[in-house]
Amino acid sequence: MMNAQGAISLSVSVIIPTFKRMDLLPRCLEGVETLQPRPIEVVISYRPDDDPDTARWLHDNAKDHSLWRLVSVERAGVVCALNAAIDVARGDILAIFDDDAVPRPDWLEKILGHFRDDDVGAAGGRDIVFDGDGAPVLHPTVTRAGYRDFWGMIRGGHHLVVGPPRAVEVVKGSNWALRRSALGTLRLDERLLGSGAQVANESWLCINLRKAGWRIILDPNAIVDHYPGVKPDYAYGTWSKIKCFHWTANHVATQRAFTDSLTRLRFFLFCVAVGFRHCPGLYFILHSLAKRPKSLPGQLIGGWSGYFAGLRMAREFERAPPGTPSTPPKFRAPARAESPIVSL
Repeated sequence: MMNAQGAISLSVSVIIPTFKRMDLLPRCLEGVETLQPRPIEVVISYRPDDDPDTARWLHDNAKDHSLWRLVSVERAGVVCALNAAIDVARGDILAIFDDDAVPRPDWLEKILGHFRDDDVGAAGGRDIVFDGDGAPVLHPTVTRAGYRDFWGMIRGGHHLVVGPPRAVEVVKGSNWALRRSALGTLRLDERLLGSGAQVANESWLCINLRKAGWRIILDPNAIVDHYPGVKPDYAYGTWSKIKCFHWTANHVATQRAFTDSLTRLRFFLFCVAVGFRHCPGLYFILHSLAKRPKSLPGQLIGGWSGYFAGLRMAREFERAPPGTPSTPPKFRAPARAESPIVSL
């Protein structure tokens, strides 16, 4: 729709899934209140049975915040929480924030500019991460993030990226926005493993959007301040067998799905030669022997069993994606990502 000045006017629903973050959630909601333009609603999904303190606080304060819409969720995990909120949100654009992220006032204005192009299905920004002492993690900065590299892996770095807006493979779930009309029946995939923040949930949705022909935009100038809270499912800095299993299975499943045979071979070779902390190849076996030898058995067993579970999941994901996105108005095959956008 158009406003009086002839510019595209899109209504925005803000979505915030929350669980046991009462030390951070109020700060997130205060940041949302500063956003310009003003959203039409703030949809907050929560789990009253497992998190009664948050439920009580939300209900006590909802009367003072007319935009709040509270959505109770019975099942664990951020995927279920987000899907429940997406199903009730009314905006043309769905802006999603982690409950430990504080958007800056101009975040929404910058992100909305990208949706003027009707083939943009999602957009996201940079999250400046703060450590436990309250200091921002700024160095070193990078000029690329959210892209698929030679080895077939999707690289992150959204918290360090600088430069102009550009088309990418994926944006980060701490701050991103979706065009409702692009989703069709597509939702976040509830088959992803884990009971808390199921890793790779946002990247898998972005991959499905790109396969349908939508562009994904990363704008490093749209910033949230991110204060990572304690995850209720896994302790930070630990490498348990179950954590390595879930992380590896999700990443292998989502990064292998819809790729060609050569890309899959490169991915496998990288995993064997280098790997990751959660699924160590030769390099990370040596690294863990030097840094954390006691956790290495769990990393190996959990990671590599997760790798093969991820292969099975990838075949299932290709056969039955989590819904069908709509087609962009001017469909074109997904282009190579990382194309800088000089002007919008």
